[in-house]
Amino acid sequence: MGHILSSILLAWIVGVLTVPSFAQENEAEQLRGQCGGHQHQPQKRQCYHAGLEKILRTQGTEHALATLDTLTRKDPDVLRDAHPYTHHLGRASFAYYKDVAEAFAHCRETFWSGCYHGVLEGYLRSLPEVRADTIAAVCTREIDAWQSTFLQYQCLHGLGHGLTLYFDYQLPTALEGCDALASPWERESCYSGVFMENVVAFLQPHHTHQEGHEGHADRPRSLLRPEDPLYPCTAVDEPYQRACYRMQSSAILTFSQHDFTKAFQVCSGAPAAFVSVCYESLGRDVSGFTLRNAEKTLSLCRQGSPEQATACLVGAVKDFILTHADPQRGLTFCRRLDDASKEACYAATGEVLLSLYPDNQQRAQSCAQAETEYIDACKEAAAAL
Repeated sequence: MGHILSSILLAWIVGVLTVPSFAQENEAEQLRGQCGGHQHQPQKRQCYHAGLEKILRTQGTEHALATLDTLTRKDPDVLRDAHPYTHHLGRASFAYYKDVAEAFAHCRETFWSGCYHGVLEGYLRSLPEVRADTIAAVCTREIDAWQSTFLQYQCLHGLGHGLTLYFDYQLPTALEGCDALASPWERESCYSGVFMENVVAFLQPHHTHQEGHEGHADRPRSLLRPEDPLYPCTAVDEPYQRACYRMQSSAILTFSQHDFTKAFQVCSGAPAAFVSVCYESLGRDVSGFTLRNAEKTLSLCRQGSPEQATACLVGAVKDFILTHADPQRGLTFCRRLDDASKEACYAATGEVLLSLYPDNQQRAQSCAQAETEYIDACKEAAAAL
């Protein structure tokens, strides 16, 4: 389970990780010296958490995230758990700034934007009561997230995480909380956070250890069943099923002991309407498992049904882009594919561009870097024609 990097960027930030400063390199090296020698992983994480929180309090969330990014190149354990570390920094950011909008504004896209999600977790945990009007307002009035689709999604997805934690992993209650949102897209984005949190609680139990509500130490952590790897997607009501299958693959892969052939077989056994969704979700995990190595990703996606290989590659290319909000990584990946999958790959790139960049010209410029015969497929998906 540790191999999975459990799915961006403010519109005005360049979609690549910044080159670390000397100070960040030095701080990361000091932290590695203090914490890297711990053989017991909980102690190691606690040590890194404390060090990163200190940087956050003295130099801000942005600096702490940049130091974390540098750490991932020095300690493979940190790289493996990078997304949960960003969630932790998001919660710490809210605890420090004590204002959800300010804490959210200090986050960055690093490692699937977990900082944004953690801010929402910390905010909801701070409330004595979460009502429908609270849920409906947080990503509209409390946080000015509507300046880009990217920020909208991060807020709503983080809201789903936060509702699941707040309601002690009672998925039906958390999903009902998402139903307070206005549009189908808002609700679907929130559902994705609920189901991701359900999986993360199983794969990364330290993610919420000693951070929940007082008195709930023995609460159930997750609705997953090793003997039924598609559960709870097979049990939830129809409006929630697509979002569930989009997140379930990480659990399927864990229950398959990271045997991708077996995992693809499980996805092939999903209801027909969701087989491609499950394969696309596995593509995201293939990308994370290989640390976005193109050749290894291609090889693993070919282990499943040939009819669904393109769906796997679509999930992979989205992860190639979204991990660091860098469209060039996706375009480079698409160029390596067989002709049968290229159009779908470039269209998926355009779809991601639509969320990353509010500016039509910026999306068109990115699509123009595609292979000539696929530029229009990218532009059409990016609404840039």
